[in-house]
Amino acid sequence: MNEPVYPIARKHRLRAMLFCGAMLYFFANVQRVAIPGSVFSLLQEELNVSAPYITALGSAFMYVYAANQLFIGLLADRYGGGRVIMTGALLFCTGSLLFPFTHSLVLLYLSRALTGLGASALYLSLIKETIRIFNREYGIAVSVIIMIGYAGGIAANAPFVAGVEELGLKNMLVLTGILSVVFYGLYLLLGSTLRLPPVQKIPISFRKFGTVLKSRHNCELFLFSGVNFGLYYVIQTVIGKKFLEDFCRMNSSSAAWILSLMGTISAFSGVMFAVLSRMTGNRRRIFCRLAGWICLGVFLSITILILLDFRSPAVAVLLCLFSLTASMSSITIPLLRETNPENDAGASISFMNFSFYLSVAVFGNLAGFLMDLFPAQRIDGILVYGRNSYLALFGVLTLFAVPVFYGAMRMRETRGQKDRRPDG
Repeated sequence: MNEPVYPIARKHRLRAMLFCGAMLYFFANVQRVAIPGSVFSLLQEELNVSAPYITALGSAFMYVYAANQLFIGLLADRYGGGRVIMTGALLFCTGSLLFPFTHSLVLLYLSRALTGLGASALYLSLIKETIRIFNREYGIAVSVIIMIGYAGGIAANAPFVAGVEELGLKNMLVLTGILSVVFYGLYLLLGSTLRLPPVQKIPISFRKFGTVLKSRHNCELFLFSGVNFGLYYVIQTVIGKKFLEDFCRMNSSSAAWILSLMGTISAFSGVMFAVLSRMTGNRRRIFCRLAGWICLGVFLSITILILLDFRSPAVAVLLCLFSLTASMSSITIPLLRETNPENDAGASISFMNFSFYLSVAVFGNLAGFLMDLFPAQRIDGILVYGRNSYLALFGVLTLFAVPVFYGAMRMRETRGQKDRRPDG
C-alpha cells in the first residue's frame, strides 16, 4: 500500500498534529512578512529611529533564519521532524510574545532573532513529517502545507494592517503570539499521545555542502534563485509598502492590499509553473529565463519611472508582475534533483533555502542604508522618503537583477531526466 497502515484514530491524530504544525508555519510567515514591511511607518513613529534601524528588525529575523537552514535538514534527519518542530516552535512562540512587550532596540533585535530561530525549524521539518505520514501519496499534503504558509504571508499585509487599525499594533502582535501558543499547545498535546520515530544514528556533517558548491551549475542556480527571491521578498517584507505610500502616494490600506495581492500571485504562480512545466515535457530552463527577463525588466523600469518622478499607483502593476516569477521552487527544486546525485539532493535544497533568506537579510540592511542617504521629511509625525532615496535604492537593486538574468540564461534544460554533464 502507498500509505502506512495506521489505526483510524491514530491516523486522525497524526493529521491533526500536522495541521497544527502547518498553522504554526502560517504564523511564522505572518511574523516574517509583517515586521517591518506592513507596519514600517508605525514602527518608525513609535521607536523614533531612522530607516536602517527599522529594516534591521527584518534582517535580525532573516540572518538567523537563513543560517539555520543549513542545520535543520540535518537535525530533522537525525531526530525526526516532530522533535525539531517541538523545540523550534517553543522558541518561535517565546520570541513572538516577547517582541510586543519590548521597548529597547537591542532587546527588539534579540526577540526577532529568537523568533527567526524558532520559525526556521518549521518548514523542512513539516515536509519531512508529511512524507513520513503520507508516504508516497504526500504530494497533495505538501501542497496544502505550502499554501497554508503562503496564506500567512498574504494575511500579514492587508488583513494584518486592518487588525492593527482596529486593535492597535501591540494588541495585534500579542493576539498573533497567543494564537501561535494555542496551536503549539495542541501540537504538544497530540504529540504526547503518539510515539515518535526513534532517533537515527546519522552523523551531522557539513561536507556535502562543499560537494554541492563545487558544481558551477549549482552556484549559478543559487545565484539566480537566491537573489531573485531576495529581491522579491525585500519588497514584500521590508520596503514595498513604504515605497507605495511615500513615492506612489497610496494610502496605507491600499498599499497593504497590493502587497497581499503580490503574495497571492506568488502563491498561485508557483503551482501554475509546476503544471506548465509538466504540460511542456518537464521543461525547466524556459521558466528560469522568463524569471530573469521579468526581474531585470521590472527593476529597470521602476528605476526609470523614479528618475522621471512618475508618482502613480500604476507602478504597483510592475510589482505584481515581478511577483509572478518570485516563487520558482516548483522549477528549481526539480532542477536541483535532476542535476545532482541523489545523495546530494537534500544538501543542495538546504543550501538553496539558505541563499534565499541570506539574500533577504542582506537586501534588508542595504535598503535601510540606501534610503537613509538622503534626508526624509516628517509629515504628520511620519518620516516620508523622497525621490532620491528610492532612486538610490532601486538603482542598486537593478544592479543585483543583472546576475539574476545572467544565472537564468545559464540554466540547463533537463526535461525531467538526470543530467550529470560536466560543468565545463
